Amino acid sequence: FERFLLGMENTDEATLKQRYEDQKAKFTAPEQRQASHILVKVDKNANAEVQKAALEKAKAIAAEINAGKDFAAVAKEKSDDLGSKAQGGDLGWLEKGLTDPAFETALWALKKGEVSAPVLSPEGYHLIQLRDVREGKIKSFEEVKAELAKQYMETENERRYSDLAGKLVDALGNDPSLANAAKQFNLPVQKTALFTRAGGEGIAANPAVIKAAFAPGVLVEGNTSDAITLAPNHVVFVHLDQHEKPVQ
Repeated sequence: FERFLLGMENTDEATLKQRYEDQKAKFTAPEQRQASHILVKVDKNANAEVQKAALEKAKAIAAEINAGKDFAAVAKEKSDDLGSKAQGGDLGWLEKGLTDPAFETALWALKKGEVSAPVLSPEGYHLIQLRDVREGKIKSFEEVKAELAKQYMETENERRYSDLAGKLVDALGNDPSLANAAKQFNLPVQKTALFTRAGGEGIAANPAVIKAAFAPGVLVEGNTSDAITLAPNHVVFVHLDQHEKPVQ
């Protein structure tokens, strides 16, 4: 049986640089803000009296902090957020889009070291402390070159493979000779050793190849098989070269 496989070409740096320019937003690290908070919990459907009491409590806590008390210590003592209370209200590094809009607006309005006035969210009133800021940064071409090359290889290989495989199927439909198609597309033609329905070595051990090789269209009619996928972006076509009938 004869077969041939498909491959692909590499790319150049100019193409990668163009892809970098097209996708620059993807390689931009957003600004991050390290925040802590103290929560005075109040149900969003609470009546005006309960809401006012929660606000007054938040203001009183803010006054303690403004008078010099340590924010983390106060958070451990008085915050209603059980998830961050033990860590002194620490929320870690935050990016835009991760928190309640009112909370985010207040956090991004602060300067490093500042504490906000009480901010209302569906959870209740927050006092927010901005502890540090990481400025946004665009990664350089050199930093992402390997990622771009890998991405390009994957997408371009798939496109070229699909294009070539389609043309190859058309060519074999017009002329089932592997030799002519191989010459046209500059692809190798190889032969297997004789093998039985139980299979053989190399490609002849592949169940899909064995099935195609002994199908009536290939074995009896002398046609070339349909495309057989061996692995991603690798396809084989088989054609009868020699057939020995079983000895009785």
